[in-house]
Formats: sequence, C-alpha cells, structure tokens
Amino acid sequence: MKTTARLALILSSLLLCVTVSARAENLGEILERAELGALTGTWVDEDSNGEAVTVTYTWRIRNHVLGLSVKSPEMRSEAMIAVDPRSGDVVHASANDEGGIGQGKWAEENGVATLTLKVVNADQEKMTLKITHRIVDNKQLVVGMKEADSSEGEEITLVRKAE
Repeated sequence: MKTTARLALILSSLLLCVTVSARAENLGEILERAELGALTGTWVDEDSNGEAVTVTYTWRIRNHVLGLSVKSPEMRSEAMIAVDPRSGDVVHASANDEGGIGQGKWAEENGVATLTLKVVNADQEKMTLKITHRIVDNKQLVVGMKEADSSEGEEITLVRKAE
C-alpha cells in the first residue's frame, strides 16, 4: 500500500510539473509581449477630456481577464477579454446599451494588435469590424476602426485622462 501511495504521489508531482510548464501565456504576458502592458487605465479624446470618447481598461481578474468600457454620447458598451486556454486565442465578448453584442478574437496583424469583431445590433444586422490598438510613447493610444472588407476606416488618438 505504501508503494502504491508513493508511486501515486510521484506521478502526480510529475504531472503537476508538466502541467505548469505546458500552460498557455496569460493575458498579462500577452499584452507585455505585444507592447500593450500600459493599456490599463482611462483613455480619452484630448479635446474634450472624455466628453466625446472615454475608453477604460481595468483588470477584472489580474493578468487573466481584462474589462473594457467604452462611453460616448451616443453609446455605452462593456467587454471582457481573456485567453481561451484550449487554443491560446485572446477572445473578446461585448454588449452595448442598445442591445447589440459582439464576439471576436485579438491577434497581431501587420505589427498592430487587431480585434476582429463580429457584431449584431438590436435590429439583427450583422457586421465584422477590425479594431486596432497601438500605444505611442506610453502617452497616446491610437485606435482604428473599419469594416473588415473595407480599405477605409478612421482613427482616433486618445490620451490618458487628466485628473
């Protein structure tokens, strides 16, 4: 009996070592690697200090789940971002105050963090968006948005909110 218990303990220890070394990167590590470690906090349009656009990233579960709030006079939305442990993909789920939802994946495209987001509005209209994020000098967040099948889009430069 002692030999069986000892063997089980050794096997479980070996399994634990393999599990720890084979784990996927957590979201905090992925953000650091993508040079987005400074993403958390509140970002606003510079001209109105957030009256036009406010984007806030906060850790909901440190290094694992990032919350995203977007506010403008026309809309409010909330999102959660996490790593799918099966695939290692950074996944995104969002909802807005008009009844729309979005689901997507973050990936690097052309050297920029890009969210490919499939959205459905309250009228059940579907669209796929490409939303890019790039931090410049740790002081500006440049966010771009376009429809996935379009070559044209728009960008907005956000700065850290003045207190």
